[in-house]
Amino acid sequence: MKYFQKFAHYLPAYREEFARLNVKALLEIGVRDGGSLQYWRRQYPEAEITGIDIDPSCSQHEEDHARVFIGDQTDREFLSKVAAERGPFDVIVDDGGHKPTQQRISFETLWPHLRSPGCYCVEDLNMGYWVSFSGLRAFSGGFMQYAHRLTHLVNGYWHRLHPSSLWHRTPAMTHELTKITFVDSMVFVHKGEHKTPITIASEKEL
Repeated sequence: MKYFQKFAHYLPAYREEFARLNVKALLEIGVRDGGSLQYWRRQYPEAEITGIDIDPSCSQHEEDHARVFIGDQTDREFLSKVAAERGPFDVIVDDGGHKPTQQRISFETLWPHLRSPGCYCVEDLNMGYWVSFSGLRAFSGGFMQYAHRLTHLVNGYWHRLHPSSLWHRTPAMTHELTKITFVDSMVFVHKGEHKTPITIASEKEL
């Protein structure tokens, strides 16, 4: 088994958030020592696993049903080419450079290549609170703040009904954003069919 290091609570969080998905294709940004690729292979033995890393030495971790592509996660063209060849994906996990710009660009580029239903996970968000790493960008310009703005899209059908709303129409992403789960240092953004809410009425107690 290759070197594998995650916070202990990540593993049950993966299992809970991905439990309802039929995972046939998974992409992870950040290969490092290759341990996480092996972890995903064990969890989803029938799936095609794809890894992305900026370090050329990570190509040595390729194996059966696990491909590794070398490139920058802020390179939209590179990400699109990988997704065109290996996607669409059921799960995408960003364990890459951990900087807000990297996380945001990767999310915006790869979200269209996520299947429905599917889940996009960004992890190690704790680093956004480290002054030495990003100057507390979690509070200003970090991915946690970006993810918080996404929560408004979960309620996007209601924006156009309120005159003071920032949006005067239903944002396009609302139709496919079904749930956002926050866990310590992680956020899971779920993709699916998000229909216009309707009310139900029953004479009997539900």
